Formats: sequence, structure tokens, C-alpha cells
Amino acid sequence: MGRLAERGARAALNMLADVGTHTHSTESFARAGVRALPELVGADLTTLSVCALRSGKRRVTGFPENALTLSDIACFDRFFFAHPLVRFHSAHHDGGTHRISDSLPDTAFHRSALYAEYYRRIGIEHAVAVPLFIDGETLVSFVLNRTGRDFSDGECAALEAVRGPLVMLYRKALALDEAHAMIERFRAWIDTEGWCEIEVDAAFRIRRAGRRGLAMLGVAVPEAAIPWCGAALPSTLVAWLTRARADGPAGTALTLDVGARRFALRALPAVEGEGWLVYVGEKAPTEVVDPSASDTLSRREREVLDWVAAGKSDAQAAAILGISVRTVHKHLEHIYEKLGVEGRTAAVMRACAAAGQSSVASGPNTDAPGGTTRGGMVR
Repeated sequence: MGRLAERGARAALNMLADVGTHTHSTESFARAGVRALPELVGADLTTLSVCALRSGKRRVTGFPENALTLSDIACFDRFFFAHPLVRFHSAHHDGGTHRISDSLPDTAFHRSALYAEYYRRIGIEHAVAVPLFIDGETLVSFVLNRTGRDFSDGECAALEAVRGPLVMLYRKALALDEAHAMIERFRAWIDTEGWCEIEVDAAFRIRRAGRRGLAMLGVAVPEAAIPWCGAALPSTLVAWLTRARADGPAGTALTLDVGARRFALRALPAVEGEGWLVYVGEKAPTEVVDPSASDTLSRREREVLDWVAAGKSDAQAAAILGISVRTVHKHLEHIYEKLGVEGRTAAVMRACAAAGQSSVASGPNTDAPGGTTRGGMVR
């Protein structure tokens, strides 16, 4: 910012603040950036271009919207590898803000097929690119285009001054995309495993929950009666979450016995705010290992065998127990050796026969609320 005059610096800071405020994903970052950058350096068309350097294709977010048609984009792609800005930044990863005229004199550019078939078609004479990310496969840049005069050295300096903060905002957007994707994968997994997610606010009221989660909570905590969104949590859970908040552990667990059934609740601090994400599920069946083998198998080996007997795959058992699939394989090898068997089926059959509980290998517990499977909580 030191290279900009006070007025320009203030405009640059306002522009960055606007983009940062509206950045919640790469898509929102692109939309905010293409609208805000022309306020700093005038442009008739601004795009965020994501160029695939191997295939010669690009994805474009533009402002004004719909300024480029699909046929315009296809026309650009025909000249992708000959484009001066693509060629420069793919060869100079630290090249910074760069104009077409920095690589090609105007007279030569106007004689090129790229200009004749693409830029003349969309009514653009000059372009400058502000790169955000470059590697061997992808080039991501804001590109400002306009008719009339070319971008001046001062305007390029202003764009280069804000490039660093824009790069950081783009990285933030990528991280948010990955976080959102991980959350969706996690929610899909917990749903498959029979968990239910209940969002609780700082006042211990239910902010969001599905019907199945509310039903399971009502069974697991009878004093909750029939909970609903907006209802206060029962005192048992308020006390539990209060202790967890004071101690500060992540993934605090609570086990509740209701008749012959055992429910497990796990709480994680909410990503935003002071609330909680509470997960409720029914615990795995009671251990089925032959009592005579109890002194032989370790606690973790018994847990692995419990989940295998409950019908879980090695990957599912690993996810539930918070260990790697390789570790599950090692535990199974030790189990086979200690039980004197050669495979998982034989180990489960021996354990079930010895305990007289072969039914635990039959699969989901259909009497759980909403068809919830027996699973999802680590002892």
C-alpha cells in the first residue's frame, strides 16, 4: 500500500474489505472480486478466470454478468495456448500483474488471430491479469478488460498492491470450500452410521434438528418428553454441556441407559458462536467375545471385534474408533492368532457361538427411532 497515494490506498482498503466481507467460498469470492476491482481500476469487463493449463479450458465468473456467452468462451479456448497472458503467467509463476501490451505491442496484438476472432468480437482492446494461484495445472487470475486506453503503470501498481491480500482471500476461500465439503462428508457419514445431529445455541435451546434426531433425543433422555426446535434442553444435558464448556474438551461424550438400550451423546463446540453440535446415537451391541478370551484380547481388540460382529466394514470400524484402516487390519491379525482362526467370519462365528449371541451379526437395529442402526459411538 505504500506505493499508493492516500486516496488510492483508502480505495484499495475499502475494496479489500468489501471482498473479504463477502468471501464465504470460492464462488462468493469470485462474485465479490469481479464487482469490486473495477471500483479501484476502471474496466468494462472483469472476470475471475480459472484456466486448466493441460486441457486448455477455462471457467469464468464475469461482471457484468452474461457479458460473455458460451460461444465467446469457446472462442477464447481455441486460442488458449497462444494467449499472451496465459503464456506469460504459466511460464513465470512469480510474474505478478501483467498486461497484454507487456508481452505484445499493440500493433502485433491487433494483427493476431486472437484479437480478430475473440477480442474484436467482444469489443475489448486491452487486458491486464492479476494472478492469484499458479501451478503446473491451474492458473487463477482476475482479468480486467476495457476499450479505449491501455492500463497505465500506476493502475498496474495499484492492482499489484492489492494482489497479495487477494491471494490470501482466495486461499481462505479454498479453505472454506474444503471445510464445507468435509462437513457434508461428515454429515453423510454420521447419517449412514445412525447418528443424528442437533444444533444447540448458547442458551441451551435446540436451534436445528431433524425429526429423527428429536425422536431419538426424546427416547434417550425421557425427561425431554417430546422435544422440538426452540425447546430448552433438559437439565441433564444442560449440566453435561456446562461441565464440558468449563473443562474445554472437544468431543465430550455421555452415555445414557434407558431400559435395555444404551444411547451415546457426543458434543462438539459449534464452529461459529457459543453453541454446540450434539450427536446422539445408539451404542454398539454388548461385547460378544468369548469370556474365556477376555484375558487374551486387549480392550481395543475386543472393540474391533464388536464392530466387525455388528456388520461394519474395516473402514467403518476404523472411522468409528478413530483409528486407521491399517490399524484395524493389525488388530484383526492379532485377534485371528489369539482365537486360533483364519479369518473375520470365523472369528465372529466363534465369538457369537461362545457368547450365545449370534443375532448381533444380523445388521441394523430396526426398533431404533427412524430405523437407526446400532452404531456410531466409541466406548
